[in-house]
Amino acid sequence: MRNIDLIREVTSAAAGRWPYVLAGLSIDVPDSSRRHSPCPACGGKDRFRFDDNGRGSFICNQCGAGDGLDLIKKVNNCDTTEAAQLAADVLGIDYRAAETDPVAASHRREQLKADRQQREQERQKQAAEDAEQRRATFARLYAGMRQSATQGESDYLQSKGLTGFNYPVMPDGSLLLELVDESGAVAAAQTITPQGEKRLLTGSAKRGAYHAVNAPEQPQAVIIAEGLATTLSVHLMRPDALTVCAIDAGNLLPVAEVMRRKHPQSQIIIAADNDHQQDEQANTGKDAAEKAALSVAGWVALPPTDYKADWDDYRQQNGLEVATAAFNDSMYQIQGEAVKPQLQAIAGGKSRRKAEVGDIAQMAASQKARLLSSRWDMLAVNPDSGTVYCYESGVWEKLPDSELERVMVAIFDEHEAHYTEKGIKSVVATMKLQIPVIGERSGDLIGFDNGVYDLATQTFSAHSPGNWLMNHNGITYTPPAPGENITTSAPNFTRWLNHATAGDHHKAERIKAALFMVLAKRHDWQLFIEITGEGGSGKSVFSSIATTLAGEHNTASGSMMTLDTARGRAQFVGKSLIIMPDQTRYVGEGAGIKAITGGDPVEIDGKYEKQFTTVINAVVMATNNEPMTFTERNGGIARRRVIFPFNNPVSDADKDPDLTAKIRREIPVIIRHLLTTFADQNKAKALLLEQRDSQEALEVKRGTDPVVDMCAALFFMNEPKGMMMGGGTWAGQPEPRTYLYHLYLAFMEYHGLGKPLSVNKFSRAIKSAAKEYRASYLTRSINGRAQTNVGYNEKAEEFMPRAYGVESGQSDD
Repeated sequence: MRNIDLIREVTSAAAGRWPYVLAGLSIDVPDSSRRHSPCPACGGKDRFRFDDNGRGSFICNQCGAGDGLDLIKKVNNCDTTEAAQLAADVLGIDYRAAETDPVAASHRREQLKADRQQREQERQKQAAEDAEQRRATFARLYAGMRQSATQGESDYLQSKGLTGFNYPVMPDGSLLLELVDESGAVAAAQTITPQGEKRLLTGSAKRGAYHAVNAPEQPQAVIIAEGLATTLSVHLMRPDALTVCAIDAGNLLPVAEVMRRKHPQSQIIIAADNDHQQDEQANTGKDAAEKAALSVAGWVALPPTDYKADWDDYRQQNGLEVATAAFNDSMYQIQGEAVKPQLQAIAGGKSRRKAEVGDIAQMAASQKARLLSSRWDMLAVNPDSGTVYCYESGVWEKLPDSELERVMVAIFDEHEAHYTEKGIKSVVATMKLQIPVIGERSGDLIGFDNGVYDLATQTFSAHSPGNWLMNHNGITYTPPAPGENITTSAPNFTRWLNHATAGDHHKAERIKAALFMVLAKRHDWQLFIEITGEGGSGKSVFSSIATTLAGEHNTASGSMMTLDTARGRAQFVGKSLIIMPDQTRYVGEGAGIKAITGGDPVEIDGKYEKQFTTVINAVVMATNNEPMTFTERNGGIARRRVIFPFNNPVSDADKDPDLTAKIRREIPVIIRHLLTTFADQNKAKALLLEQRDSQEALEVKRGTDPVVDMCAALFFMNEPKGMMMGGGTWAGQPEPRTYLYHLYLAFMEYHGLGKPLSVNKFSRAIKSAAKEYRASYLTRSINGRAQTNVGYNEKAEEFMPRAYGVESGQSDD
């Protein structure tokens, strides 16, 4: 078999099977294009990505990019023919025998052709199934929105002076704009809020879909514009023309092609947006309009401004009469007026692509970066991490560098232009310098699926990019039903709460305050929640409710150890709730949880990502059967730690395996109750501080800290005229009634506790423990010896006599 035939046959046979082929050659590649791994060729530890795309394509930061055969060549240090032979062995292709029979050779070629056709059919079938699933999703969502909408004038259009146009309007005031495909069926929809925020409905098939604002029977002209307001303004200028909305620049060309097929003899005019840039960078609206016009032998009408403006802006600024004249005067055709539509539509192929290739090849990195960023409506960058975010469906979503690079490669491929990995990365890096820096989210906003609730104004409004939400809870906010109350409208939540608190109304209010803290994302209160107690007492239900309030996609699970390391903290960036379920026994300083809840910048070392420092804005919550023990004595943990003991296990007879699911169905009622109860947010914070300082929380701390426990047998005076401190090197008989440190040693011995603290550490520990009892530890020096303000009460008699042979109640006389 000739070498070229072998390479062709291997490439054909391996299409769609490259992971299998590479595995057969012991070449390990990741099973997802979103995962990175060490490069099997150069051994690089990061940034090797296997995209596959049916041809085994890969990218390595160190040794470049290529297809499956290229990877085999690099790993085995061989040429293309040898790589094809290695792949052929895995695929069972016999390349050694010479193909002397022309009939057999013909059969082989036919078989290869049949295999290729079968794979293509399978690909098309899968694509059709995916498309059908998207259509079903869109149909379901659109039907629900259409049912809740009422016909009328929208605030968005009225604010632009466009009155008299009726459209479906949602309960929140958003305009619902339907788009039809070439057959006339509704294929996509867009919502436009009163503030002008536009959102494409999930599952929409946007490409080639459009919205016609009028319907003349035999239009002499067809005008295509981007946004709805621009389309309506142009319709007022040219009411005789069929005027359609393509909703964005990227859809101008597909819609133009649809219009040309439907109206082959009509004049097609693209009403361009003038995206003028002061620094002579790419004019996206003009470029997209010219490409669309070129493909259908159409015309372009561009607003005559030296600043960014569309035809609706021009109408508002200059009036309808002036705008109409300017529209007609501004029209031009790319390849001259004498070119026939049919001829121009056919001839716009190779020569046009060559011109585009030349254009993109000659562009500076800054121009390419503008071209890349134009693929998204809104982008912003975190200057600390270098992470890019795109605004989508009300939130700013993280856009990985790998995705940016892949889109830039697609742009080069569209223009049939050559590129290098270094060049691609240069464009992405340049784009990060151009796009705006991401802002900070207001602490008073709660993000829902359909908008935001402002705790300061107690009002609900539509999503806006300026809210800078990184996430929302995924719950649809709805107003309360008449007569709604938490007891009867959320009976399962009420039953759980009553059991967890043993009917204690005050504790129930404090638990609600903790849930409100999660809902409102009040990480800035610098508190963390610890739910501790016996198994089966309702702790997991508490965690489940909190997770639902924050949104499961906004919640990350970890442990105290993960909070303490830069690598472990990487999973919490961008999350609003950190939970530590079933936290194992912890003894330590708690440096990580103190830094996060204190709002301090912490180091983040994400795998395959640039190391950076950031503030993790998340509420932290731990659940455990055994409370945590903190060795930190400076009060940082004590100020932040809010403990909720759950010590009332549910009996087997009363256990409801579906309780969590039932409570989740009551979440809208619970949310409305929390928002009403804590309309004054300070009320919730005050309740949490009460719980932090409560007697039941102190009892939990006594069980984990011997010094705190011993303080229950002490009292603190206003002046340091109490027990002497004493020392650990006392040569004589211990005197626990005179020396505080001796009393501490007696307490430790009585309770069988080893490893007592040194005098200095004990002094710091009791100073911290005194604060738990709302007291202060004071000392003074008398002849070089420390006197404290501490005395002991009758509870100390329990451990002193047994240790020193003194009967309980015996006096010192």
